Parts: sequence; C-alpha cells; structure tokens
Amino acid sequence: MSRRTRTTRARARPANGDHVGTVPRATAVLKRTWRDSDCEQRKPTAFARSSERSYLSSAPVARSRPTMGPPDPPSAPWNELRATLSSLGDAFGNDAAGELEAAGDVRAAEFLRAALRGDPPGSGAAAAKAAWDRLQTGVGWTTPAWRECYVLGQLREAAEAGERADVAADDANERDDESETALLRRAMLAVDMAHIMGGPGEIVQRFGAAIEALIARRVGKDATSTTTTTTTTTGAAALIPNALPVRAAVKIDPAHALERADGITPKEFKRRFFNADKPCALGAIGAAWPAIEKWRNLEWFKATHGHRNVPLEIGAYDDAKRWREETMPLSRFIDEYLLPGLEEERAAAAAGGGGGEEGGGGVEEGGGAKNVAYLAQHQLFEQLPSLLRDFDAPDVCGVAGGVQRVNAWIGTAGTVTPCHFDSYDNLLGQVAGYKFVRLYAESDGAFMYRHAGAWAENRSWPGAEEEEEEEGEGENGRKHAAANEDGGGGGGGEDEDGAAAMPRGRRNRDAQGNISRVDVERPDLTKFPLFANATHMDVVIGPGEFIYIPARCWHYVRALTTSVSLNFLF
Repeated sequence: MSRRTRTTRARARPANGDHVGTVPRATAVLKRTWRDSDCEQRKPTAFARSSERSYLSSAPVARSRPTMGPPDPPSAPWNELRATLSSLGDAFGNDAAGELEAAGDVRAAEFLRAALRGDPPGSGAAAAKAAWDRLQTGVGWTTPAWRECYVLGQLREAAEAGERADVAADDANERDDESETALLRRAMLAVDMAHIMGGPGEIVQRFGAAIEALIARRVGKDATSTTTTTTTTTGAAALIPNALPVRAAVKIDPAHALERADGITPKEFKRRFFNADKPCALGAIGAAWPAIEKWRNLEWFKATHGHRNVPLEIGAYDDAKRWREETMPLSRFIDEYLLPGLEEERAAAAAGGGGGEEGGGGVEEGGGAKNVAYLAQHQLFEQLPSLLRDFDAPDVCGVAGGVQRVNAWIGTAGTVTPCHFDSYDNLLGQVAGYKFVRLYAESDGAFMYRHAGAWAENRSWPGAEEEEEEEGEGENGRKHAAANEDGGGGGGGEDEDGAAAMPRGRRNRDAQGNISRVDVERPDLTKFPLFANATHMDVVIGPGEFIYIPARCWHYVRALTTSVSLNFLF
C-alpha cells in the first residue's frame, strides 16, 4: 500500500475504532464544532494514553520558540469573561440546554441556563456536577450537550470564584465565607477540569490567565503556596539524572536494534523512512532545547506550575485491581510520586545490583506498583502554553504538513504503555530520563492478538490466580469500576489537598481496539502462539533523543527511570 493511500485512509477514517476527531477546536468560540461525534471518548477514562484523544488542535506547533508567552490579562477581566460566556451561550450553550431538556434532562438544562446567566451564584458548579453525575451512571455523555454543560459550568465556576477572590483581595473589610486562598483553589481547579474534559484550549486559557494573575498577585512569584503546602527538595535531589543507571539498563540484541538515522535531513527522512512506513531512531535532535535542563528540575516545575491540576494514572498498568485515574495538583504529584521515585532510584543505584537483561531491567517485576504514577498523553501545552518556549517542533514533522498535536508524558519509573498502534505518524522523544521502546511493523498485526473487548476480559498479564478471582464477578465475569457518587472534582469539589476526585477502580483502557493482548516483554506463547512470528525492533531513548513511529506501527513503551517525554503527532 502506498504512503499516500495509507495515510489518507488512516487520517480520514481511522480503522476499527481509532476514534480520532477531525474537527478543529479553535472554531469553538463562534461555532459548535468542538463537539465530538464520539462523546464517550472524552469521559474520565479518555485520558488513558493507549487510545487517542478524540479531537485535534487546529493550531500547529511553531517550529521556532515563541518570543512571548500568552498575553497578560487586564487587571479586572471579569466583564470580559462574562461576555465570553454570554457569547458561548449564544453560539451553542443555549442550544445544548434545549437538547438536554428535549431529552428529558430538565434539571441539567435549568442548571446550564442559570450558569450561562450567572444567576444564581453557584449555578456553574451545579451544571458541572449534573454533567459529572451523568458519567457515574454508566450511561455516559451520549450527546455533546453533556460535555458542553460540564465545560461551560466549570468556566462559570472559575469566573465566579475568581471574581470573589479578587474582591476579597482588594477589600480588606470584605467578609466572605471562603478565604481568598480557597477561592483561588476552586477557580484554578475549575479551569483545569474544563481543559481536561475537553474545553477548547484558546477559550479555557483566557480564564486560566485571569486566575493565574490573581495567584501571582497574591503571593508574588511563589504561586504554588496558594493551592497546596509542599516540601522543598534542593540541589541534585530534585534533578532527573542525565545518565542511565546500570541497574535500569536494557541489553538490546544487535539483530533487533532499531535502525539509526542520526543527522538525517527531512528530505532523506521522507524518502527512506516516512514513505516506507519504516520506524527509525533519529538521534538527539532535541539536545539543544532549553527544556532539557529546565524540565529535569522537578523543583522548577513545582515552583512555577505546581498549583495547576493534572490528570494522572495511579498504579502499575497490569495491576487492574488498584489502577485508577485521579486529578491532583502538579506539586502533589511531584512530592508524592516523582521525588520519592528519584530517591528510590538513587538508593538502588548506590546499592548496585544487576540489570541489563535483554528486554528487561528497570523496575523489578511486582515491585513498587503502588508508587507508579503517570501524567500520560496530556495536552499540557494547551493548559500551560508558556512551556512552548522551551522546545521546537522537529523539522522532520514538516514532511506531512506539520504537527497536529503535542502530548506530554511525565511519570515514575515503571510506567508502561502497552503495545498498540496509532492512526497518526508520531515522533516520540525524551526531555529527561530514559525509556525502553519495542516496535513491530504494521505487517505483524496478524500476530499481535488485537483486543476484541474490554481489557479486563482479555488481559494476559496478571497471574492465573488473579484471573480465577475475576470469574463470576459481575456481568461477563468482571468487576465494574466503582464510581464516586458525590460528583467529586467533576462538579468543582475537591479533597483536602485540592485534588479533583476522579472515579476509582478498573477502567476500560482499550476502548478503541488498537491494543495488543500480549505482554510483549514476557509473552505467553501458549496462550498467544502466533506472536512468535512477530519481529521486534528495540531502542532505549534518553534526553533529547527521538524515534519515528509510523502510523499503524505497533509500539510498547516502558519508563526505565523517572521520565519526561513529548510526542508530536503529524
């Protein structure tokens, strides 16, 4: 199949469940085109990294770093934000309320209309909670109107809480039931949840910039302290090492090493690899980025962006009983997972030990699962656009018209993305830390045992005892994920640390049908005999290094150390 034929098929109509939206989000201001036809892909389980998010940003990533960050908001932007919400109501919000009402969801429709009016106070949080509660029923968001209800509700909540915090800060005699700090937490969480659950980036950024300005005014440059109390780790203890510890190393068989193309020109890359759908290692094409040194410093991330809330996957991927999704402040993610993980890595390196097993190494099997956490496939650069200053889109992305989306991946050692394929060409690279990647050509698809149902029904990774325990537990022999009945962070609420409470329990992490059932590092050839015919290609990537993964090329990724990665879809 020719490159032209294959990419046209993959991008215009993703095959067999690869739900990739084609509607630009940037037109959401005046039109209702940020809706997805497949609403279910953006419920909380939608930030599972092994399936693609169901929308694309319309704005390509610049090839050179911007000279300025997002514009500073006016000192009192609340009238502007109220006008924005009114415009969104005229564009599609009122229609969404009508659709909800016509479907019999009168209460949610009333909350949404009240949120658009901004009267009575608290209507934004009520609208968001109504939409969040809908997710917990198991029915999900069956129409885009539910997502619009959620996002518009959260934006109203952000503007309302932010304005109250602004008034409280300006008038020392103004008495409020909530402190300024608590109001700022509420406002920031509402902004971030609107982004996480699918709000159009350029709109959500306006609200975020207003709240960020209040936080900066409140505590000067130390924004983090307004959202959560954190510890401070200084010096090398907060730095992700630039060297791969021997204990974490992976020995790669030269016969299965991914082909290298260091220093290749875009023209030659297109001829040798892109047109041939052939993966390759591109070398350290990001080595000169400011991000390489800046982002390895976890204290910098915490001090600068620690007050922002991010979606996480907690627990080892193959620990289905304890794996869950949760949203929490970035500072808490760093303090509770990333910094302790670094300390464990340093202790292990000091103790010495083995490593270097072919296809193995890194985190010991069965160890540290409870300490694994992953900010996975998140559009962090829409949420925090100032980070765009720290990297460039690699030139080779231009061979197919430029970058369509950039995702961030930040996590502890031991995070795993199971073997899967995507519908877009992909450059995966490291900013800090090291990852092991195993790839298989599209032509090996017949041997990969693609999922036909829920991961919990088909998974091969847990031991026999765990598989036996699941028999008879609910419909089709599996437990269903337990949902929070109180609406949690989805409705604007938070726990004592300012984190949004996401649904707990097992989630359907292969809803798009693009994941292999095989644990490719420890395959069960009795259960999956055809997998023996598949031919793998291996590589370890470190700071600044990138690999090219063609569309529909199977790939598996495991973090050998604490890690910060980017991937560019083009």
